[in-house]
Amino acid sequence: MQNREDTVEMSDVESHISMVSLNGEEWHEQEPSSKRERRASLAASLTRLIIKGGNAPLKKASGLSFKELGNFDKHDSLEDMYLEEKLSSKRKHMTQNVNVRATMGYWKLFCHDLKVWHRRWKLKQKESELFDKYIKNMESNFGSAIGSLFVFIRWVVLLNFFLSLLWLGFVVLPMAVYFPYQDIQQRFAFRNLLDGKGVLEKLWLFFGSFKDKVSSYHLGLVYLLTCLVTYFGSFFVILGSVGQSQKGKSANKRYQFCLLLWSSWDHTITSREASVNLSKGITSALKDNLYEVKASLTVKERSRKEKLTVYFKRTLAWLITIILIGGGCSAIVYLVIFFSFDDIASQTSTGSKTDFLHVYGTTIIFSLINSLVPVCIQQLPKMENYTTGKQELNVTLFRVFFLRMANLFALIASLFKTVTKSESGCAGTILGQEMYKLVILDTLLHSIMQLIIQFSTFFWTKQKSEFNISSAVLVLVYRQALVWVGTIACPIMPVVGLLSSLVFMYVNYLIVSRTCRPPIKRWNQSRNTAFFSMLLLGSLIMLIPPVSIIIGSSEVINLGLTSRTGNYCGPWLGEKPTKTYTRFRAEQAQWVQAVLYYLVSEPVLIPLFMIFVSLLFHSKRRLSSLKQQNIVLQANLQQERDENEKLLKKLQSMGVGVERL
Repeated sequence: MQNREDTVEMSDVESHISMVSLNGEEWHEQEPSSKRERRASLAASLTRLIIKGGNAPLKKASGLSFKELGNFDKHDSLEDMYLEEKLSSKRKHMTQNVNVRATMGYWKLFCHDLKVWHRRWKLKQKESELFDKYIKNMESNFGSAIGSLFVFIRWVVLLNFFLSLLWLGFVVLPMAVYFPYQDIQQRFAFRNLLDGKGVLEKLWLFFGSFKDKVSSYHLGLVYLLTCLVTYFGSFFVILGSVGQSQKGKSANKRYQFCLLLWSSWDHTITSREASVNLSKGITSALKDNLYEVKASLTVKERSRKEKLTVYFKRTLAWLITIILIGGGCSAIVYLVIFFSFDDIASQTSTGSKTDFLHVYGTTIIFSLINSLVPVCIQQLPKMENYTTGKQELNVTLFRVFFLRMANLFALIASLFKTVTKSESGCAGTILGQEMYKLVILDTLLHSIMQLIIQFSTFFWTKQKSEFNISSAVLVLVYRQALVWVGTIACPIMPVVGLLSSLVFMYVNYLIVSRTCRPPIKRWNQSRNTAFFSMLLLGSLIMLIPPVSIIIGSSEVINLGLTSRTGNYCGPWLGEKPTKTYTRFRAEQAQWVQAVLYYLVSEPVLIPLFMIFVSLLFHSKRRLSSLKQQNIVLQANLQQERDENEKLLKKLQSMGVGVERL
């Protein structure tokens, strides 16, 4: 009687496992008989696998031997023997030494090796070794947040390096080879390296010295194509960098406390001070999470009077921000347009326009505005009662970023309005000189000010301060925007930007390593520069429209304009820049003209544009579907875990010993 009860209990276990193996639903009642038998056979095989694993309690409870249990179903045994024979033959075939490469020809083998190398290269993703020593030193002593800043600086250095190769190889070098050096009468002076005047003004450094064609080389067309590659190529490269940086980020926002507790440690640090500060930072982050919950409840419980007070303070802060930004822009426009340095220069003893105030006045004041006004803006969030530090940081970054971009647009507009009315030279050269001076002097002034302020504070207080990462990133992004703007009028601007980025890196490395301590405030970076790249992408998006106006129109802005009526200079002369393509096409053979005309015609460009928009829409829909699939997959996995837990509990309650994997 006991054996019979155990046998019945054993059949109950098999039926239960059969039902669980079908995702917890009784699908076998709705399926055809052949599928039901096959699924029941698999369930029985799973049962025998559990029994053969040494489950002594089950054997004792059932009263059946393993042999008797193995012969439980003859049909199942025959099917299992067939499957086992198939698997063993497949393993035997896989273990045989087959020389696949010997059966390939030369070209097929070459393509095979190339595919293998490309696949391994994509999986490896080895980063650049440039400045690797400095970056690892920063990460080991100050954490990955500081390290991510220097990774971003390296990325900007490499970007300017490739842009320098592009402009030097296709634009500057051909002009330098055929340049008439015998026509230059000025003598070189070291101050010209700062202001771009004198002999540098007559060389191939600026827009006005270039020709539309040198020998048989269509320099005007190459100049136009290089501008397009510079701006739109940088746009796609930054987009790729943002996507690469966000690849490892998880979209799951659940379990923040567990993730913070178990995965917050930065394993790159090695110094004791950095580890102590990181521990404090993790503790602070845990407190911040708790504070955010409490702060959200506090916001909900605010009285009407308290809400009105907060709204008033924030409105007042934004009004002050607008006044500061508008004041800075107005000061720049006044200096460039309404304030004439020529009158001051005429009152000097020499009567020359090369005095210090005339040459450097606007540039210095512009740099001071961009350095001092952000200090005032950073104090405003203290009066706005933001609930979290993240909100305060984001608002401050947005305000400073908007200030720098607004000042840059004001400078560009006022400079062009001035140079178009000036009688002292061509418009493109003057604009290029101003951008050239601005990048160089901003680099020098900012570096000197930072070194003086940081080291004097350190030696005075004998205490190390925490490095302001966000301020450094905004300075680098703003300077790169100047490089992009100036490149169209100064082809060597990428080289200047490369040198400026190198100076910025070494100055900040010196400041951080000597006067700063590891940050206590946690940054979720870990070499993730997506946040920095997004700021760089935003500045480039804001600069593309004015550049497109310059390239697409000669009536609004003409860089080749000179003081003499009817006389134009530069690679595009007085025509619209896109006319260089028309001139190049007219010099080709008839069939080449037809092909080139068709490539830029409406029947080609309009469908390409529509296809591009359709691809963007398709990519967006695909990403949204992938996100939805991930959510469904997570739900299925969670359901699978719950069902497995129920199965284990059921088996254990029936006396079956099952080991957890």
